[in-house]
Amino acid sequence: MDKKAAPVKPVTVKIEDFRKDLNEVIAGSELPPFLLEMVLGEMLAGISSVAQKEYAQDRETWEKACKEGAKNGGH
Repeated sequence: MDKKAAPVKPVTVKIEDFRKDLNEVIAGSELPPFLLEMVLGEMLAGISSVAQKEYAQDRETWEKACKEGAKNGGH
């Protein structure tokens, strides 16, 4: 039996699905907007911190790969 890999969901579809799900959660929370703003602001700060760390790690990995490529005759 030949198993085929599930198709990869495009990032644009993932984003739209996320927005829809987030809107449903927000509406279902029945929290007032000032509390939603506080909670989402805290989450955004945490996400921003993780994104900055991920960028720094990716940059370090990229620069290391470039140096190794240059050592091995690459450009």
